[in-house]
Amino acid sequence: MRGHRSFRVLAVAAALLVLATACASTQPAGGSPTTGPVKGGTLVFAIWQEPATLAPNYGNQTITGIVNAVAVEGLLRTDTDGKYQPVLAKAVPTEKNGGVKISGDGKRMDVTYELQPDIKWSDGRPFTSADVKFTWEAWMKDPKVVSREGYEQIESIDTPNELTVLVHYKTIYSPYLTRFGTIMPKHILEKVADISASDYGRKPLGTGPFVITDFKAGDSITVERNPNYRKKGQPYLDKIIFRSVPSREVAVAQLKAGEVQGMWNLIEAQLPDLEKDANIKLSITPAPGVERIEMNTAVNKDGTDPNSVHPVLGDINLRRALIYATPKQQIIDKLLFGKARVGSSPVAQGWAAPKGLTQESYDPKKSNELLDQAGWVKGADGIRTKNGVRASITITTTTGDQLRERVEQILADEYKQIGVELKISNMPSSVLLSASWSAGDPRKRGAFDLDMYSSTPDIDPHQTVNLRYHSKQIPYPGNGGSGQNYTRFKNPEADKAIDEAGSALDLEKRAAAYAKALTLLNDAAVCIWLYERSAIQAFRTNVYGYVGQVWDGITWNTEDWYMKGTAPSY
Repeated sequence: MRGHRSFRVLAVAAALLVLATACASTQPAGGSPTTGPVKGGTLVFAIWQEPATLAPNYGNQTITGIVNAVAVEGLLRTDTDGKYQPVLAKAVPTEKNGGVKISGDGKRMDVTYELQPDIKWSDGRPFTSADVKFTWEAWMKDPKVVSREGYEQIESIDTPNELTVLVHYKTIYSPYLTRFGTIMPKHILEKVADISASDYGRKPLGTGPFVITDFKAGDSITVERNPNYRKKGQPYLDKIIFRSVPSREVAVAQLKAGEVQGMWNLIEAQLPDLEKDANIKLSITPAPGVERIEMNTAVNKDGTDPNSVHPVLGDINLRRALIYATPKQQIIDKLLFGKARVGSSPVAQGWAAPKGLTQESYDPKKSNELLDQAGWVKGADGIRTKNGVRASITITTTTGDQLRERVEQILADEYKQIGVELKISNMPSSVLLSASWSAGDPRKRGAFDLDMYSSTPDIDPHQTVNLRYHSKQIPYPGNGGSGQNYTRFKNPEADKAIDEAGSALDLEKRAAAYAKALTLLNDAAVCIWLYERSAIQAFRTNVYGYVGQVWDGITWNTEDWYMKGTAPSY
């Protein structure tokens, strides 16, 4: 691209400075014994959600990333301080090192990745620039991918040699470093007509330390040492078995009994008990995830019209009343031992977290006043009606999550006090959080009233904010269910701010644009930000090498994990 001008802030964005106080790990490592790493052994790691798929182009559940991170890698990754680090690329491309060039008119950009030499896929085939180009092509042509965010901004990709990738963007795409977080093998998939129907969904091939060798639905996922892994002598473990269990509570029981050596995603209320156990170590880090309730403003109907109006939740006064009737701090104190933080936004940490943004506090008196003024009248049973419509709604969350189930019960009691009936209808994570129109995700299809779950933005939050709150991202039959704006939130000013944040060259301007969009989102009262939790994992004391990471899952460095002592044989 000819005629370049300064790209001063994308270079800064490449560094992605984060407040150290927000991102410092409270327990940075899994400890180290007096002797060095021990090679061999099988570690059993309990997971209480099961992935619907392990294919990165289809996966939307957090647990999908936890499992496939041991096998599937990308060009870059984010460290715990929010800075990008090279993985399959040799360096992080910036304007300063010549990896990013802006057109003379300031409207387009090129990004060059130089790849690490001598990288092999786990089957021994060489990893090349052709795989990177194929990954983009696969994301663009497959109608079932979870999102094309960022990839649709690419005009073309050149591969002048096997170790160079030149990406030509149609526009300035500020969060370019977030793309190509996973790479797909061309030699395996290029002739596969429907990747979603292939074995790739259960056993995606990668370049990481392990190979996914077995996926028994409802039982376990087994990964074994990759003989072609580039780090000599690693990984240390022979195998990791991700054991599926029905709940956190079952996982804790198995961890205490020594049946598993690690477990994923504890809650704060479980800490006091585990802290007393001399055989267990905890990894606790701040986390950017926010538990929320989303309110569907369109009619609860399969394949709903995004311009329709929900007969109950279409009333902003009722939505605000629900926010006022939600006892966030009491939930935190009662269910999380007071160790979480009240939520106020989907972007809770990092440079883009809006400062000073709040959401209404618990005030049931205000709830009742709002509903009275809006014409919602209490009936003999205490439930309100308006124009013949009963204030009755249903909440849906993931089965097997006792914390969420207890929150639902609290909300049902609280909402009843203001004259709103809350019914409960939960479903497996693999369905509710699939983000797949064809798989029947009710959020996608608009067949829900309220949903409750958590999502975790990257250090650059553009994918989260754009996909979930831009009006172009409302899924409906006409766009094949593309997008993740599940509340059906529509605001032209918010759209404009999100667009500006994705194309601005100044980090402060980007942060201000996100803050504007998120303020407008809160003004619309379509989400209830419940709480911000820490990332908590637990291991037996004979496990070493794991490192808590703010911006990545606990399995990001499994090549360094090792054990001392005997593990169960499988």
